[in-house]
Amino acid sequence: MINAEKTSVAQSVTGGTDDVFAPGHIGELTQVIPPELVDAVLDESGACERRLRSLPSRVGVYFVLALGLFEHLGAGLV
Repeated sequence: MINAEKTSVAQSVTGGTDDVFAPGHIGELTQVIPPELVDAVLDESGACERRLRSLPSRVGVYFVLALGLFEHLGAGLV
C-alpha cells in the first residue's frame, strides 16, 4: 500500500484529529512507537492487510503491545 493511501486511511479512521479520545484513535502508544514504524515492520514482514478491514493490521500490533504492557488488566480492559 502506498504511504499516501495509508495516511488517508489513518485520517479517515481517526477523523483526521490528534484527539486521543476521538473514535478510532489508537492512543498514547503511538507517541512511543510511531505508526510509520509499525507500517514498515508490517510491510517488511508481509503481514499487512491487502484490503481495508474492520481491524487493520496496525491496530492489531498496538493491541498486542498493549496486552504485553498491561497484562494485569486483561484483554477486556486493554
